[in-house]
Amino acid sequence: MTRAASALAALLPLLPALGAPAPAAPLPGALAPAPPFPAVVASSEEREPVAPGIARATYRLRTAAGPLVVHVVDVDLRVPSVRLGAVLARDRIVSKDETVSSMAQRTGAVAGINGDYFDIGASGAPLGLLVAGGTLDRAPSTRAALVVGRDRSVRFGTLPFAGSATFGASTIPLSGVNVWPPGSGASVLTPAFGAPPPAANVVVDTLEPLDPAAAGAASGVPARPGGRYRVAAVADGPPYPAGPAVRLAFGSAAAPPDAGDVLDLSYDTVPAAAQIAAAVGGGPMLLRDGAAVDDPASPNYAERTRRIPAAAAALLADGTLALVVVDGRRPSESVGVSRAELTALLRALGATDAMLFDSGGSATLVARVLGDAAASVVNDPSDGTERPVADGVFAYSDAPVGPPARLVVRPSAVLALPGARVPLRARLIDAADHGLGDARGPWRVAGAAAGTTVGADDVLIAGPRPAEELLRLERDGVAGVLPVRIAGRAARIVIGPARANPEPGGTVALQATAYDDRDRPLAAGGLVRWSARDATIDGAGVLSAGTGDATVTASAGGASATVTIPVGRHVAALPLFDEAHRGAWRLVTVPAGGSGSLSFAGGALRLGYDFTTGGRAAYADADVSLGEPLALSCAVEGDGNGAALRAVFSDRFGDRATVTLVRALDFTGPRRVTAPVPASLAPPVALRSLYVVGTLAVPPVAASGLVAVRDCSATVAGSGRREASPAQATPATNSSAAG
Repeated sequence: MTRAASALAALLPLLPALGAPAPAAPLPGALAPAPPFPAVVASSEEREPVAPGIARATYRLRTAAGPLVVHVVDVDLRVPSVRLGAVLARDRIVSKDETVSSMAQRTGAVAGINGDYFDIGASGAPLGLLVAGGTLDRAPSTRAALVVGRDRSVRFGTLPFAGSATFGASTIPLSGVNVWPPGSGASVLTPAFGAPPPAANVVVDTLEPLDPAAAGAASGVPARPGGRYRVAAVADGPPYPAGPAVRLAFGSAAAPPDAGDVLDLSYDTVPAAAQIAAAVGGGPMLLRDGAAVDDPASPNYAERTRRIPAAAAALLADGTLALVVVDGRRPSESVGVSRAELTALLRALGATDAMLFDSGGSATLVARVLGDAAASVVNDPSDGTERPVADGVFAYSDAPVGPPARLVVRPSAVLALPGARVPLRARLIDAADHGLGDARGPWRVAGAAAGTTVGADDVLIAGPRPAEELLRLERDGVAGVLPVRIAGRAARIVIGPARANPEPGGTVALQATAYDDRDRPLAAGGLVRWSARDATIDGAGVLSAGTGDATVTASAGGASATVTIPVGRHVAALPLFDEAHRGAWRLVTVPAGGSGSLSFAGGALRLGYDFTTGGRAAYADADVSLGEPLALSCAVEGDGNGAALRAVFSDRFGDRATVTLVRALDFTGPRRVTAPVPASLAPPVALRSLYVVGTLAVPPVAASGLVAVRDCSATVAGSGRREASPAQATPATNSSAAG
């Protein structure tokens, strides 16, 4: 679904009021979470079925902290045709990972969410529990997991694991399944592990099964874990064997068996993996029996107060499972949530128990949009595209495909200004919500009492006056309903995209979105009137820039908005180290209390470090506002030791981002360096740290030295020729008025 279509579909809650059937779902019709969730100023909601027993909803909130978009898929395992499963990226523990939409499409899922934290950028392995179809693919960690029993029960928590390898008179405890490296004991590597990466002091035995239970495990068929094996080969260093055989990896403290030895493996979880339909690790816990849980067992506990994109699973009071993603790092669209805010949000959705999955750029929710044949991404991943991840939780529908039963029209509801043009698309679905393709041929329209029309060009033209209509549309012999509400006027206009910044003489396509008094988007196609000063703009909103900043106005439905569009870029000096700012800087070392120094001389910040005795980083910390920079540039005097120089920025929501100014200070003397400021940060942006770190190098830097930074400047959008020229406003803060 396009973003525009999704926004228009926010009218779905009107369906009951207009007399049309609404999809059944236990989710609330509106969200107003308790503090510490920011106060909700306005909200809208859309919902629709995905399959029998599976529904999705999207909540769009304007809050005191900024906009938020919340996506939910609700799964009712009491419906016999519904089942849940876990999917491993590329069916391998060690892999290049896989996107959630790819995992959904290759396994036929109708919905799904990313799962566990993983070894990103390296082995790609999930860090916690994974059980798929009764097969233990990854032993549990100490963090919580989502566990779905074969009896269709759902719970969150940790699972005990125990196991051993016995040969002759020796018994070695198992540290896990597909855990690499194996630690002090031994780790079973199943065929799902893939090729083991290099590791020091690890021996890998390739095992040949000697009984049916072991043969079943080797073939990937769910069976009792373990069994009797013969050691077929021994590798005491990389490259280690891959392939379909079960292997046993031994750490440095274990004495492995020799080739030809017979051993017995015994391992399992509690409850047994064979009783589990699907289990995916994650953690931390967020809710238990309705009470908030402060669970430090997560890789990012120190960042729990930051607003980020978040992915979670929650058990609702009626027993259904909710898969939830909150978008973030999109200042004009969704600012994300802190952990406490997410917990309050899940409570408001009706959750009694909940846990977090890997979040940030990994947070991805897919679902089959009504009318489509396959699942697709329904949220807005903060990387700008899907991030490959290690595993996920997926919902499947076994309902059989039937003949066309209903016409689905996109957008699924229309909220428009009088006379607005709204392109339509019609698709066919069966009684189980399976998409059957496009509907074609002439439209037959009934119920258009207020003058709304649908033409042969598939464009709806809203009637000339405020009204509510329930159109009955028929195409290709199948009918559906389309609620239409025509608003009298717009309450505000927002001009986008945020941070539009054409070059002198260049062009940029602008959009104007109208909103009603409940902050719902209004269709205004063909109605927006554009004007510009110091530039030209056509009727479609395409701005042709001049040599200086442009002022643009859009009007529709009795409301208008005006923004300044910065043209080109200029460089502005940053007095970061002058007398007025020196007092803001302080020295911090990692580990704390380490050696280092911070001083100023000749207009430069001079940062000393000592990594010879275990130090890893030396920080010059401050909180200096930079406004809305596109890039930071500084003159850096290296010391030739090879450490890295990095900068930390923060935005108005407290979100932080780190950029590398110099990957290796392997030079001496001055050199000018420039790094972009991440566009995900909502202005005003502040510089929080400049720091030297030795651990980016391989091997880490073990030296002491001194780095100087001076003459910093920012690249800023706009010509820089206007006095007090306002910065480009974000869509949430356009100057807008209703006339």
